[in-house]
Amino acid sequence: MRLRNVALVVASGLAAFLAVGVAVTELLRPSIEFSLFVGLPAGVVAGVLVSAGVYLGLGDETSTGRRRVALAAGAFGGVFLAVLLVAAGLFGLGTLTALAFATLSGVAAAVATSVRSS
Repeated sequence: MRLRNVALVVASGLAAFLAVGVAVTELLRPSIEFSLFVGLPAGVVAGVLVSAGVYLGLGDETSTGRRRVALAAGAFGGVFLAVLLVAAGLFGLGTLTALAFATLSGVAAAVATSVRSS
């Protein structure tokens, strides 16, 4: 497996872990006191599933459509993480604002990658 593919698998898994973990934690916060204990396992499961999907989609015997989806998911993950780190770390934006920018940027990158690879 090439280094680019490994980076796409890891980035997509981390992005899914963060996005799902934060979303579940925040959605359950009003009703469950320790919602983090529900959000973290949900994020781990999402990260593992997305990583496995991208890994299988980037295999040698994969159809063009599946490869396109895997590349788009990997691009989303990479851009999501980069924008999140820059927005929250360097510019000091709030968590929700940084997540919104990261999500929008990731979706734009995924769409561009999907269109470009078709």
